[in-house]
Amino acid sequence: MKKVNKLFIYVLIITMFITVFTGCSDPKIEDTPKETPGETEIGIYKPGTYSTIVKGFGGDVSVTITVDENNITDVIIVGENETPGIGSHAIEVLTESIKESVDIDIVSGATVTSTSVKNALAILLSEAKGEDISAVKMNDGTYNASALGFDLRGLVPVTVKISDNKIVDIVIGENGETNGYYQSVEKYMIPRIIENQSINVDAVTGATVTSNAVLQGIQDCLIQSGVDLAAMFKEIPKSTNTEEYDVDVVVVGLGGSGMTAALSAAENGAKVMTLEKAAKIGGTSAVTSGPMSVNAPSHVASEVADWPDPFTGEKRIKKAGEQLVDADALYKEWVEYTTVDGVQEAKIDIIKDAIYRSGETVDWLTGYGFEFEPATGFLGGKWSIFSRYKGNKALTEDFFENALNKYANELGGQYLLETEATELITKDGKVVGVKAVKYDGTEVIVNAKSVILATGGFGGSDELMKKYLGESWKLYGSAQNDGAGIKMATSVGAATYNIDVAPMSHFSAPPVIMTQFESAFDNDIPYGMVATGEILAVNKDGERFVNEMAIGLDAYLGGSRYYTIYSKEQIDTLREEGFGFTASGRYLNRGGIEANTPMANIDAVLSKGVELGYIYKADSLEKLAEQIGSDTGKMPKDTLLSTVEEYNIGVETGSDSMGKAADRFERLGSINTDSEYYIAVTGAPYIYSTCGGLDVNKNMQVLNTNGEEIEGLYAAGTDSMGVLFTNKKGYTNFGGVAQGYCFVSGRIAGEHAAAK
Repeated sequence: MKKVNKLFIYVLIITMFITVFTGCSDPKIEDTPKETPGETEIGIYKPGTYSTIVKGFGGDVSVTITVDENNITDVIIVGENETPGIGSHAIEVLTESIKESVDIDIVSGATVTSTSVKNALAILLSEAKGEDISAVKMNDGTYNASALGFDLRGLVPVTVKISDNKIVDIVIGENGETNGYYQSVEKYMIPRIIENQSINVDAVTGATVTSNAVLQGIQDCLIQSGVDLAAMFKEIPKSTNTEEYDVDVVVVGLGGSGMTAALSAAENGAKVMTLEKAAKIGGTSAVTSGPMSVNAPSHVASEVADWPDPFTGEKRIKKAGEQLVDADALYKEWVEYTTVDGVQEAKIDIIKDAIYRSGETVDWLTGYGFEFEPATGFLGGKWSIFSRYKGNKALTEDFFENALNKYANELGGQYLLETEATELITKDGKVVGVKAVKYDGTEVIVNAKSVILATGGFGGSDELMKKYLGESWKLYGSAQNDGAGIKMATSVGAATYNIDVAPMSHFSAPPVIMTQFESAFDNDIPYGMVATGEILAVNKDGERFVNEMAIGLDAYLGGSRYYTIYSKEQIDTLREEGFGFTASGRYLNRGGIEANTPMANIDAVLSKGVELGYIYKADSLEKLAEQIGSDTGKMPKDTLLSTVEEYNIGVETGSDSMGKAADRFERLGSINTDSEYYIAVTGAPYIYSTCGGLDVNKNMQVLNTNGEEIEGLYAAGTDSMGVLFTNKKGYTNFGGVAQGYCFVSGRIAGEHAAAK
């Protein structure tokens, strides 16, 4: 089989941008005139099989074609990491389309995957025709383009300067991307493009969406320069080198738990190496708001002006020496929460450490450059344990950089970025190191007495979510957290603990974030329609599962998807008057839909949502249930009818079975059971992270399936957080629990590993 150099191709056409969050849209092929195989020149191809690998949305996509003298006779496209139902569907559609015509269309809703395949096909056809695609011919000049990145409120501008047939400069303009994301692209990806004069580079791990946007902009600039893009995908050779390190402790991951593990181990005299898959540090911890901090000594000792007392709801002066929370009462409530039918399903000794060591750990981190606000109640909660990072997200990233600098410069710690751990090294039943690979192919071997896994859980792996949770959830956190630590540990006999507990989610939104309309308000309409507390929400079975006033925090109770139900009359009201209450949300800084704001363009928005496959429209509730059920395999129509009937009784009597306040019914009222049409809008709880993980003891040592320690192996943070919960309930929303556990568990793991 003839091989073509590995390529990396992304979207070129700005006018066809579709949201980077296309998780559940229903792709539809867009019709344009096609060139049929019969119209090609006789003898145009050299018969044979041609193959290449391109980068799709989720990873490598292999494209192979077989041709005779005139036609493509076979097509094989494989993309195991493309989004299920989106990229995977596009691959199916394009496989058949290519057999019919070399002029294929972008598949709506799967732009990145289909554009990659389309460009790969162009390269393969050029090779089959015997064309030389290596020559680079560009017109000198400065070219500008922009592309949609992670921040949906604006594009990422890119400027490329061409001189003497070379890329001499690439500049990312002002944008709304998270600082660490675009800075890592500037620091790592852009120099590689210029050095190699090739855009056949990998996206920066940990900043994939921003990388894609910049690559899209660069490619558009190159098109403007007149170059044949195929010439810009020359292979960048991979390294065949091997690096070997001997240390006491190796930490896998440099997020919240990895950072504290590395600091703690080094502080206690260990020689430490830390491996981070991404090009930036901090992981999900760097984009959260702050940790649980129970009576941090510095906060207790300080007088705090305008402190919001969670019990009175009023601001007052917290006196110096006054504790912020009753830690014993918190511990008692937590233990009660995780007790089900008289059985304690969490590990209470670890809960105790998570609570009582959290405050001192926050103070400990201030010595490494972190800054925190005095603890308050989380979202109005009664426990004053949520201690926000000071400043904005950019400052939070700086805090992690401060800690890393102290780790390296003052404690002698070593670290490697863009280095992915792949395998645990074992000897005589003990874990004695890690194998890894750098971004350039360099193999890394780290021999160590102890390995601490801090890889962030498995929220970035559809495979593991389906395996352990039964379904895939929409991810807001870091996609790099793909369960690598859990896979490595279970491969050497590690047990899991409450690994099937529901993921952590604090907000909900449609699975597809609309960007097709010029008006941000119009794009936000579906968002408001799933975030409102004024309508009925049902799960995949057609059952009501929550008081909709709490849909933001509690949407996870309905599983990975839920549906808000509207009759025509309610849509009419939204068109003319809007919601009675603000349908707030927190997704990417969007505020949802303000109260009393008419939605004049709601019909066009709903039609686009139907086209994209996450909004349903039918002329009866029965047919609405059938439509949803055809996608989910569930939604019995009788159940939906019964749910609507019960909901309407609550509206009419003002006494809701789930306790929804009567004023939430005043604007939209009941669902008319004899309406002209009905609408269902799909909502999804977006998750920061998975919650379940490996089984560990009080020292964060990983246990095997017999409950015995696996010598030399530790797990911290979300790799082992299931020990705090029960799989019968969700995450404990006391405030900053996950972040607090990351800091405390990492610190404990580092202390214990250093002492071994």
